[in-house]
Amino acid sequence: MLNPPLSLLSDDLIDYLVEYVASLDFTNEAVNDLSLSDPSDHIARLSASYSDKALNNLSLADRAFTESCQKHLFRTLTLGRETTTRGKIYKRLTKVKRILDDRPLFATLVRKIQLFIEHGRNAWIFQNPSSEELCFEDGARDVSLISILHLLANSPIPPHELHIIGPYPFEDPILVVRQLAESFFAHTLTILHLVACENVPLPLFLLCPRLKEVLLDTVGHADDKHPAEHCSGREVPALELLDYCDSHTVVKQMFSPPPGFPTPVILWSKLRVLILCPHKREDMALLQPILDAACTTLEELHLSSLYLGPCRWSVL
Repeated sequence: MLNPPLSLLSDDLIDYLVEYVASLDFTNEAVNDLSLSDPSDHIARLSASYSDKALNNLSLADRAFTESCQKHLFRTLTLGRETTTRGKIYKRLTKVKRILDDRPLFATLVRKIQLFIEHGRNAWIFQNPSSEELCFEDGARDVSLISILHLLANSPIPPHELHIIGPYPFEDPILVVRQLAESFFAHTLTILHLVACENVPLPLFLLCPRLKEVLLDTVGHADDKHPAEHCSGREVPALELLDYCDSHTVVKQMFSPPPGFPTPVILWSKLRVLILCPHKREDMALLQPILDAACTTLEELHLSSLYLGPCRWSVL
């Protein structure tokens, strides 16, 4: 236990100390540990790793800090980062599933999922646990993202934020939509960030009626013909914040969907914040249509963000 004077601290003050450690910026340390040739998204990843280590050390310093630190450490569940083979991704998913199986309380703390698509053959990640795609020759079952989502679905407050980071395209975009539509995300998702993603299915936005914030950074649309049930019959989400860069093909389809979509996939009448890059001609070409659609509600327009590359997601 803590000794004086730390033992005299109130719970609120302990929470404040943990909040302070969680908010520390480790970007400089990350830059010093990387060569100049390393891509900028590695800096963001390493900075987040330093923050987790700091919280972990604090939680081990005394049990008084443990519970508060765990709320931060397990708020974001990261899957697939720096795992470039199916075997490594499988081991990571298996480890996460084992932890959540052993400690169900941790599943109740998760509010955000970060999924890194770092393998070209990635459809298996979205397969059901019973799928033959996840069955090895010896009868053993692989672990997929859906296996993890099934565990998180039992939480009183399931995750409401999803970040998907490339650089590989979705191998099966229709499968992605179907699985997410059948998950708790169809009822809880309010924040969606897509970074360096190709082959993004347009119905992905339509399946989440509570969606309020979307970030698109270097995102391309899927040309697949989507099933009719994915394109209509759903409540259209009303965005409040849109941030996009080098993703004009997707944003254009959000305005004018291809045949098969009877309505736009996004309502623009409640948009309050718009962020885009002024040096991208194609992105700027969509500014006026967005302003026309959101002229009565738009409160903030940011044209000064010059961030380039996949690290842009980390600064919002």
